[in-house]
Amino acid sequence: MKLGILGTGMIVREFLPWLAGEDSPFTVQALCSTQRSAPAAAELCEQYHIPQHTTNYFELLQWVDVVYLAVPNNQHARYAKVALEAGKHVIVEKPMAVNALQAEELAHLARRKKVFLFEAMTTQYLENYNKIRELLPRIGTVKLVQCNFSQYSSRYDAFCAGETPTSFDPARAGGALMDLNVYNISYVVGLFGEPNQVHYTANIERGIDTSGILTMDYNSFRAVCMAAKDCGAPARYVIQGTKGYILQKSTANWCGGVTFHPNEGREEHFNLNGGKPRQAAEFHAFARAIAGGDQELCSRMLDTSVAVSKVLTVARRSAGLKF
Repeated sequence: MKLGILGTGMIVREFLPWLAGEDSPFTVQALCSTQRSAPAAAELCEQYHIPQHTTNYFELLQWVDVVYLAVPNNQHARYAKVALEAGKHVIVEKPMAVNALQAEELAHLARRKKVFLFEAMTTQYLENYNKIRELLPRIGTVKLVQCNFSQYSSRYDAFCAGETPTSFDPARAGGALMDLNVYNISYVVGLFGEPNQVHYTANIERGIDTSGILTMDYNSFRAVCMAAKDCGAPARYVIQGTKGYILQKSTANWCGGVTFHPNEGREEHFNLNGGKPRQAAEFHAFARAIAGGDQELCSRMLDTSVAVSKVLTVARRSAGLKF
């Protein structure tokens, strides 16, 4: 399948060496960039032997079967809608959309057009995450869930100096919630479904959340998701139950080694991701689903993405954040 990429930013540069390599399930056919980024895009095309480059999105869509959208958050829904209307399969970077209404509209459109729409949320496809789901019954009744994804942003100093980098721009739906805490929320919602209540308390500077604490209430337990771009901390993910706990010491987007600690008995350690790039599992899953017509997987993952978007929407409203 021919894949076209919209965008030339950090995430594209991170995974393009693998995606354009021999182990990739896709053929990277083309890059689409802005006029300003055209020289950089041309360099990437030359470096990774990508045949075509354009600054016209409609031209990109004519060349490919699948489009991967790696643009600022506020542009996800716009470009996804155009591609879906054109009958193309779409992989969109997280978060799927700025709000729940947009996410629901995209999911409905994909189903109506009978094409595939996936949110590029690495967590959901990693083997260690599947192992956590398998281990959950062994910890008994879940009582508490803790997630912390905090890293001092390389752009925070510029933000403090008065600049407005994309990841700190309210107009582009930036901030800690949409950039980092979205991984934590997907981690929890993917395991336990949509919560009953959501509340977000944030440190807000110049109209954007630079860090914050989100709580989700379920019937029998509480989940706390912390994320920060203005300070750092060790990653820590703990699911506590009446018979033990599950621990990870890596951020949700990597979903590293898993420890199962029972109240009685020995700890068990697992690391099943296989040392591959973190995007490998999801892109292989996308390719298999599209090639095999696995609408059931697509629909299930769309339901999770929409549920995450609902949490994000309620969270921003509770913190007074407006995009």
